[in-house]
Amino acid sequence: MSIFATTNVFKTPQRNRANWLRAPQRVFLRRAIFQLHLWVGVLVAVYAVIIGLTGSALIFKDEIQHTLQPNIYHVAPVAQKTTLDAAVRKIESSHPDWKAFALRNFDGTQAVDVLMRPATGESTPNYRVVSINPYTGEVLLDRLRYAGFLGFMSNLHVYLLSGETGLLVSGWLAFGLLLLSLSGLILWWPGVQRWAAALVLTSRSSWRRLNWDLHTVIGFWSSALFLIVIVTGLDFAFPGATGKMIELSTGRGFHDTGVSLEANSRKAVAGSAPVITIDKALAAARQALPQQAPPGYLQLPSTPALPYRATGYYNGAAPYSQVVRILLDSHSGALLASSDTRNQDRGSRIEQYFVALHFGLFGGPGMLGLIVKIIWVLLGLVPALLAGTGLLMYWNRKLRPIWRSMTAARSE
Repeated sequence: MSIFATTNVFKTPQRNRANWLRAPQRVFLRRAIFQLHLWVGVLVAVYAVIIGLTGSALIFKDEIQHTLQPNIYHVAPVAQKTTLDAAVRKIESSHPDWKAFALRNFDGTQAVDVLMRPATGESTPNYRVVSINPYTGEVLLDRLRYAGFLGFMSNLHVYLLSGETGLLVSGWLAFGLLLLSLSGLILWWPGVQRWAAALVLTSRSSWRRLNWDLHTVIGFWSSALFLIVIVTGLDFAFPGATGKMIELSTGRGFHDTGVSLEANSRKAVAGSAPVITIDKALAAARQALPQQAPPGYLQLPSTPALPYRATGYYNGAAPYSQVVRILLDSHSGALLASSDTRNQDRGSRIEQYFVALHFGLFGGPGMLGLIVKIIWVLLGLVPALLAGTGLLMYWNRKLRPIWRSMTAARSE
């Protein structure tokens, strides 16, 4: 090999790097990524629009429900006339095809929700929610979880109206959105001489150029928030895989935030004694949980051999971000095991914030929280804009010439 040939061999990689920095459109890898971005975008466009619009509709779900159902969220304290245990038994007798499996909301200022699933034992996301006055046992509202407009939006957003199968499908489509976002970030890079201009929208004489700018500029500025929403959404469908990813990224071990499986194998303290009432289990949970994390959820034992499961939420923390989970012996109320997210490894603590991040709930109740929610509403509208501008570009570049050729051939 001559010295000139050797020199060319060593110059080629440097020229490729220069092309990527100065003229990335000429690099083969970028053209390949463009094809990936194009076809993934075509495949997930409808899903992106649906998931974005339904997500926007759900951001202010709690505020809307508080306004439409004030009697559920504002209960006046009165003299205690019944127990929770008696109220649940009465509800079960009036709903013979349903069985209570959990209760939530015990602060005394709002209705207690009795969660019920089919008596056959079928596990369904669309469980029944019966809201009762905690002092009188009066039924204030009886509905299915996904009833009404907001319920429909929730079911469509999480399960695509298809239960666990829909959640799995949504997870894979969300993975497509992840590829779309990452490839879009790579394709945005216009070169060192034009990167600053690619950050802002400018007035253009051509509507095609304006359409391109809308797609690239808005896509770039929303990409960081989109990646947060996509990754946290993936965790709902693939919690095990997401946990591994967190473990690798943080360099720390990842452990499920629930109570360890070893605790489930512990024998009941009271042996064959009768199962304690819901009220006694709730009292035991209040005693076992930290004062700053009062009980907000109580899962009932489906058989006498299983424990009560209670969850306490730390006051002032973002929803579901800092919790304590405990197991209580179903015969004595004795504490069997506990798990506090504040004492867990870094990876587990990060995952606890996924719900708050995904739905924009981390800003708190004040002005900051309102601003965050408005941003999240606008973020949910962006996929429709990107899908529309992207499909319009595809029409102009690919489909329109084909259409013109077909029209011309017919007229001949």
